[in-house]
Amino acid sequence: MPHFCIIIIRGLKFMVLLSRSNLNVNDALGDYSLTLVDTLDTLVVMGNISEFKRAVQLVTDNVAFDRCTTVQVFEATIRVLGGLLSAHLLIKDPKKLFGDLTPANYEDELLSMAHDLASRLLPAFQNSSTGIPAPRQVQAP
Repeated sequence: MPHFCIIIIRGLKFMVLLSRSNLNVNDALGDYSLTLVDTLDTLVVMGNISEFKRAVQLVTDNVAFDRCTTVQVFEATIRVLGGLLSAHLLIKDPKKLFGDLTPANYEDELLSMAHDLASRLLPAFQNSSTGIPAPRQVQAP
C-alpha cells in the first residue's frame, strides 16, 4: 500500500506519493543531520568540549524528526538514536570522566529526541513477521 505525505511550501499543499518505486528520491538518512549527531561522542573523546557543547546546541535547535521522509532503519538506529543516547549519557555521567559536558540550559533534550525517534522507528520492528525490522521506515510528521 502506498504512503502519502502532505508537504506545505509557501502555503501551498502538495501530496507526495512515497512508494517503493521512488525510494531513491527520498533521503534514506532522514535529513536528520546524521553526521553531526553521529559524531557528538567523538568530539568528547577527542577532548573538544567547547565544540561538543556547540554541536549539542545545533542538534537541539535544528534537528527534528517530524518530517515526511523515508529512512534506513539500521542507519537511523545506530547512528542517530545511538548518537543522541551516547551524547546524553556523556553529559549526565555522574563521574564526569571527561569534565563538565553540560551545555548551557540543557534539559535532557537529547534524551527526548531519542525517545521521539525511537517511537517513530518502532513500527519497523513491531510490524515484522520475521522479527527482523523493515529496512526502511516511512516517517510522517
